[in-house]
Amino acid sequence: MGKNTKKKFAYCKNCEKKIFKPKRKPMESMYYNVWILAIVSSLGFAIVPFLIYRYVILKKKICPFCQNHIYFYGSPEEIPEPKAQIARILQTIEQEKKETDEFEIYCPYCQQEINKQEDTCPNCGASLKE
Repeated sequence: MGKNTKKKFAYCKNCEKKIFKPKRKPMESMYYNVWILAIVSSLGFAIVPFLIYRYVILKKKICPFCQNHIYFYGSPEEIPEPKAQIARILQTIEQEKKETDEFEIYCPYCQQEINKQEDTCPNCGASLKE
Protein backbone atom coordinates (compact mmCIF):
# COMPACT_ATOMS: atom_id res chain seq x y z
CA MET A 1 0.00 0.00 0.00
CA GLY A 2 1.52 3.31 -1.05
CA LYS A 3 1.75 6.44 1.01
CA ASN A 4 -0.79 8.22 -1.20
CA THR A 5 -3.51 5.63 -0.63
CA LYS A 6 -6.32 7.16 1.37
CA LYS A 7 -7.69 5.03 4.17
CA LYS A 8 -11.41 5.58 3.99
CA PHE A 9 -12.98 2.37 5.33
CA ALA A 10 -13.70 2.65 9.06
CA TYR A 11 -14.03 -0.24 11.51
CA CYS A 12 -14.65 -0.32 15.26
CA LYS A 13 -12.75 -3.13 16.99
CA ASN A 14 -14.82 -2.77 20.15
CA CYS A 15 -18.30 -3.34 18.71
CA GLU A 16 -16.86 -5.16 15.63
CA LYS A 17 -18.83 -3.20 13.06
CA LYS A 18 -18.05 -1.40 9.85
CA ILE A 19 -18.64 2.29 10.44
CA PHE A 20 -20.20 4.27 7.62
CA LYS A 21 -20.68 7.59 9.41
CA PRO A 22 -18.04 8.09 12.13
CA LYS A 23 -18.38 10.99 14.55
CA ARG A 24 -15.95 13.69 15.61
CA LYS A 25 -14.61 13.68 19.14
CA PRO A 26 -16.59 16.19 21.21
CA MET A 27 -14.67 19.27 22.24
CA GLU A 28 -13.97 19.82 25.89
CA SER A 29 -15.59 22.85 27.50
CA MET A 30 -12.22 24.55 28.01
CA TYR A 31 -11.55 24.56 24.27
CA TYR A 32 -15.02 25.97 23.58
CA ASN A 33 -14.34 28.74 26.09
CA VAL A 34 -11.03 29.57 24.42
CA TRP A 35 -12.63 29.66 20.97
CA ILE A 36 -15.53 31.83 22.19
CA LEU A 37 -13.05 34.24 23.79
CA ALA A 38 -11.04 34.37 20.54
CA ILE A 39 -14.18 34.94 18.45
CA VAL A 40 -15.48 37.70 20.71
CA SER A 41 -12.10 39.43 20.99
CA SER A 42 -11.55 39.35 17.22
CA LEU A 43 -15.03 40.77 16.52
CA GLY A 44 -16.16 37.50 14.96
CA PHE A 45 -13.28 36.94 12.57
CA ALA A 46 -12.03 33.90 14.54
CA ILE A 47 -15.18 31.98 13.59
CA VAL A 48 -13.61 31.16 10.22
CA PRO A 49 -10.52 29.38 11.67
CA PHE A 50 -12.76 27.63 14.21
CA LEU A 51 -15.06 26.29 11.49
CA ILE A 52 -12.10 25.24 9.33
CA TYR A 53 -10.51 23.45 12.27
CA ARG A 54 -13.72 21.79 13.45
CA TYR A 55 -15.13 20.61 10.12
CA VAL A 56 -12.09 20.25 7.85
CA ILE A 57 -9.00 19.50 9.94
CA LEU A 58 -10.52 17.55 12.84
CA LYS A 59 -11.13 14.04 11.54
CA LYS A 60 -14.08 11.84 12.37
CA LYS A 61 -12.56 9.12 14.54
CA ILE A 62 -15.25 8.06 17.01
CA CYS A 63 -17.67 5.11 16.70
CA PRO A 64 -21.28 6.35 16.79
CA PHE A 65 -22.38 3.20 18.64
CA CYS A 66 -19.84 2.74 21.46
CA GLN A 67 -17.97 6.12 21.37
CA ASN A 68 -14.57 4.36 21.06
CA HIS A 69 -11.72 5.10 18.65
CA ILE A 70 -12.16 3.60 15.17
CA TYR A 71 -9.52 2.33 12.76
CA PHE A 72 -9.28 3.12 9.07
CA TYR A 73 -8.35 0.73 6.26
CA GLY A 74 -7.53 1.27 2.61
CA SER A 75 -9.94 -1.34 1.22
CA PRO A 76 -12.89 -3.38 2.49
CA GLU A 77 -10.80 -6.56 2.21
CA GLU A 78 -8.39 -5.29 4.89
CA ILE A 79 -11.15 -4.94 7.49
CA PRO A 80 -11.00 -7.84 9.97
CA GLU A 81 -13.97 -10.18 10.06
CA PRO A 82 -16.15 -9.73 13.13
CA LYS A 83 -16.23 -12.60 15.58
CA ALA A 84 -19.45 -14.51 15.92
CA GLN A 85 -21.39 -14.05 19.15
CA ILE A 86 -20.70 -17.66 20.15
CA ALA A 87 -16.95 -17.13 19.63
CA ARG A 88 -17.05 -14.13 22.01
CA ILE A 89 -18.95 -16.17 24.61
CA LEU A 90 -16.52 -19.09 24.32
CA GLN A 91 -13.56 -16.73 24.63
CA THR A 92 -15.06 -15.23 27.79
CA ILE A 93 -15.68 -18.70 29.26
CA GLU A 94 -12.08 -19.75 28.49
CA GLN A 95 -10.71 -16.63 30.17
CA GLU A 96 -12.86 -17.22 33.26
CA LYS A 97 -11.79 -20.87 33.33
CA LYS A 98 -8.10 -19.91 33.17
CA GLU A 99 -8.59 -17.42 36.01
CA THR A 100 -10.26 -20.01 38.24
CA ASP A 101 -7.81 -22.78 37.30
CA GLU A 102 -4.87 -20.65 38.36
CA PHE A 103 -6.06 -20.34 41.94
CA GLU A 104 -7.95 -23.52 42.79
CA ILE A 105 -7.20 -27.25 42.61
CA TYR A 106 -8.73 -30.34 44.21
CA CYS A 107 -7.19 -32.36 47.03
CA PRO A 108 -6.22 -35.83 45.74
CA TYR A 109 -7.42 -37.41 49.00
CA CYS A 110 -10.70 -35.71 49.98
CA GLN A 111 -11.56 -34.11 46.58
CA GLN A 112 -12.27 -30.73 48.21
CA GLU A 113 -11.41 -27.52 46.40
CA ILE A 114 -8.27 -25.87 47.79
CA ASN A 115 -5.88 -23.05 46.96
CA LYS A 116 -2.81 -23.93 44.84
CA GLN A 117 -0.45 -22.27 47.30
CA GLU A 118 -1.46 -24.59 50.17
CA ASP A 119 1.14 -27.13 51.34
CA THR A 120 -1.40 -29.17 53.27
CA CYS A 121 -5.13 -29.66 52.71
CA PRO A 122 -7.13 -27.52 55.18
CA ASN A 123 -9.98 -30.10 55.08
CA CYS A 124 -8.23 -33.45 55.67
CA GLY A 125 -4.70 -32.33 56.64
CA ALA A 126 -2.97 -34.38 53.90
CA SER A 127 0.41 -33.17 52.66
CA LEU A 128 0.19 -31.81 49.10
CA LYS A 129 3.94 -31.63 48.47
CA GLU A 130 5.25 -34.15 45.98
